[in-house]
Amino acid sequence: MTRRFPLFEHRPMWRAQVSAVTALAVGLVVALAPGAAAAPGDLDTGFGTGGKVTTDFGATPSEPEIGNDLLRTSNGSLFVAGRQGFGTPGVGPSSFGVAKYTSSGALDTGFGTGGKVTTGFGDTLAVARSVIAAGDGKILVGGFTRGEQIADLALARYNADGSLDTSFGGDGKVTTDLTGGLGDGIRGLSLTSGGKILAAGAAGADSFIARYNSDGTLDTGFGGGDGVVITDFGTGDHLFALEELSSGKLIAAGSANSDFLLVRYNSDGTLDTGFSGDGIVTTDFNGLSDIAFGFTQAPGGDYVLAGAVDAPEPFGITGPIKVGVVRYNSDGSLDTGFSGDGKVTTDVNVLRADEARDVAVDSNGKIVIAGLTGESVVFPVDPVDGDALVIRYNSDGTLDTGFSGDGIATLDYSGGADVARGIALTGSDDIVIAGGATSSSTGLDFALAKLHG
Repeated sequence: MTRRFPLFEHRPMWRAQVSAVTALAVGLVVALAPGAAAAPGDLDTGFGTGGKVTTDFGATPSEPEIGNDLLRTSNGSLFVAGRQGFGTPGVGPSSFGVAKYTSSGALDTGFGTGGKVTTGFGDTLAVARSVIAAGDGKILVGGFTRGEQIADLALARYNADGSLDTSFGGDGKVTTDLTGGLGDGIRGLSLTSGGKILAAGAAGADSFIARYNSDGTLDTGFGGGDGVVITDFGTGDHLFALEELSSGKLIAAGSANSDFLLVRYNSDGTLDTGFSGDGIVTTDFNGLSDIAFGFTQAPGGDYVLAGAVDAPEPFGITGPIKVGVVRYNSDGSLDTGFSGDGKVTTDVNVLRADEARDVAVDSNGKIVIAGLTGESVVFPVDPVDGDALVIRYNSDGTLDTGFSGDGIATLDYSGGADVARGIALTGSDDIVIAGGATSSSTGLDFALAKLHG
């Protein structure tokens, strides 16, 4: 006969014990369960402090420092290169500032002094604009020295421990005067498949590309026999990126005549007339002034440029500037699969300036830009106000609403002026940005942040 228990009758003791143990286990699971999973666009709280890092170089009194470029190596290390110090704006003295971080955002104390290195080029202005891996754990940093209006190209190569590599230029440093003091500067660096150094930037009022041997001497087999090609692409032209293609040809990006600029060269530095007829492509947005800052190659051989567009003329006055992104096919034509005409503008702060300063493409073909929003001054040397900015677009140019809800994330470090000028993606498409952040205690410092991708 089956025994039935009345509704209010006590259950057998063993069942009560099992129920008690089960309830305790469930309680522990609930108590130990982590919070809601981080969403794309959220700060990665395992990086630095709450997802953010700032670094002061320790001068007394404090001097302004800003990161202008970011390198993420294959082992996850992060290098930020920029400017340390700024005695007199536009004049100096200042030094190349370089900092190395671990993948978790801590300074790597095996590099330089406490993870930081400064390199001067005399009692004058020196600013680093680009940093790349140079093989064998070394890094190469490029920029300019002597002051903006009379600047020379400046390069420095560092060993893995942060010391200058004396096999490069004799003391680890190389300077090159292209125009006799009219103002030259490196904006972009890369290496060829053969280990030679490619540099691009401004040569006075024109643009240049150059190729150096690995020891820092100019490669006389390139250009007109001196390793350098200088080209006038129009008013206000400059290049900020130069990379070797698998064909051996070179692709460069920049701005000219207030438009975005894309240029393809043959391997010897001559313009490739098989690219758009004359090797040159320019892109205007809406008839106003546009300036590109970021370049990357996308899967399939497409090119992506990003910058600031729709600026009123002349540059340097306040205006509602927007983020602009262009995607090109490999032949230089606009990719009409991207927003219908190959171009996208995004106005984050409708009353102030928004800028894209760097761009990357993730493993899903999404385009990610880093820059700033809410700046009241157009293209200042150092940020005056505003916040760091990250935007992610789908491959068709629409904003990715799976990222931060609307595709747009802004970062305020400590209430001061902030900016992102470099971007790198991890293997899982998480996003690392670098630039500058302003605090009331130490002023403008190197700054990084990591966001979930």
